[in-house]
Amino acid sequence: MRKISLICALLAIALLIGPAYALSAEKPRKVRIGYLSLVNAQLIAKNLKLHEKEMGVEIEWYRFNSGRDVNTAMASGSLDFGNVGLPPVAIGISGNLTYWGILNANVLGAVEALVVRGNINSLKDLEGKTVVAPFGSTTHYLIMQAMIDAGVDIGKVKLMDMAPGEALAPFIRGDIDAAYIWEPSLGHVVANGGKILLTSADMARQGYLTWDLISVQPEFAKKYPELVKKFIKSELAAMEYWEADPEKSAEIITEELGGISVDDARRMMRGTVLVKLDEQLSDAYLGTSAKKGSTARDIVAVAKFLQDQGRIKNPVTLEMAEKFLHPEFLEAVKAEAP
Repeated sequence: MRKISLICALLAIALLIGPAYALSAEKPRKVRIGYLSLVNAQLIAKNLKLHEKEMGVEIEWYRFNSGRDVNTAMASGSLDFGNVGLPPVAIGISGNLTYWGILNANVLGAVEALVVRGNINSLKDLEGKTVVAPFGSTTHYLIMQAMIDAGVDIGKVKLMDMAPGEALAPFIRGDIDAAYIWEPSLGHVVANGGKILLTSADMARQGYLTWDLISVQPEFAKKYPELVKKFIKSELAAMEYWEADPEKSAEIITEELGGISVDDARRMMRGTVLVKLDEQLSDAYLGTSAKKGSTARDIVAVAKFLQDQGRIKNPVTLEMAEKFLHPEFLEAVKAEAP
């Protein structure tokens, strides 16, 4: 009788928790991903439908010109995943945006650069000139930091907010003298008489490493942790494809971005650094759940800069930056790796 009673009790418990488990395990009808119009392995994942294959759900992709716009979309709940740069992350955290950072999408090198007119040979020459950058972006942060370090009188520089795709026409007309922007718009300006004065790779060597990070809505991650893990696996698979077949990857990037040649894509790829799984979990990047890495310190440093410049009101502490990082999904992927 006792055995029968125990079996009945276990069955009753199973009936109670069964529906709840099924609810938490079910998949959403679709997953919404926001990506930036720049070169990284997300273009490979998108083109090869790696997320659809891994997650088994419909994927809707939304292209953005800046991380600032991704922040807005994440804040409104319009995206499940969003790719966002370093300054927008600092701005988002300062503004109480509660998204989670789960994966380094890329480190920015020569794919971003300050392109100038031929008569500008140094940062000091920017005094009295008109310079554009997308405000709140990595390039906005870097141009400001570069000018400060070079002793430029910033009050003598007309700095304007402009998306990369909007810079070509005013450069050709002579309305602007310089633009710190990213590919493919960067290449178009260079092709129309611009020259590269400074790249984000140069700034990284000076101690100003910048990156793009993929974020996820906390509610989505809590409800579908397995899908977040599968998302990361797909992104890492795209990075492996990039490394294994750079020529085919260049063709895919050409197709995805449009308006560029395969040679352009190859150049852009050379200016982009992808971070492997073990590196992602190292102190140089996200770190681990037990000990967060330098990415948190990057966020704090940029937030302090933005606050000093009056771009944000609220400070971002190391605790806040570390709370933003969630490497546990990367750790789960590594634990399952062969």
